[in-house]
Amino acid sequence: MKHLHELLIILAATFLLLPGCQNDEANKLLIGIWRGVEWRVEGKATQRDVQSVTFMFEENGTYAATFGTQQEAGTYRLEGNKLYTNAQGQVQKMVKLPRLTVDTLVMDMNRSGTAETLVLVRSE
Repeated sequence: MKHLHELLIILAATFLLLPGCQNDEANKLLIGIWRGVEWRVEGKATQRDVQSVTFMFEENGTYAATFGTQQEAGTYRLEGNKLYTNAQGQVQKMVKLPRLTVDTLVMDMNRSGTAETLVLVRSE
């Protein structure tokens, strides 16, 4: 019975620490420069200049983004598959990241009730 109790404690600790490890890996994957390659609104391609979209995520928790002549910079954090950004002088925003790999970053956004998906590739 004592061994079962110890095993349960070890299993519980493992499951509690696992999300933190996954976030560490995701943070490492996110760091770098990303360029837009596809932008869909309600599942359909748009005429937006997606190639002018750039995100740069730094190891220190800061980011910078551009879309044409618009620029934004601030801090970010990852929680699971959610990316929270806090741009200077703006309210915090959240986007879902259904895919984050070494070379692809997909952002699912909701802009005033309109579903948008932005696909970016690593630029480095």
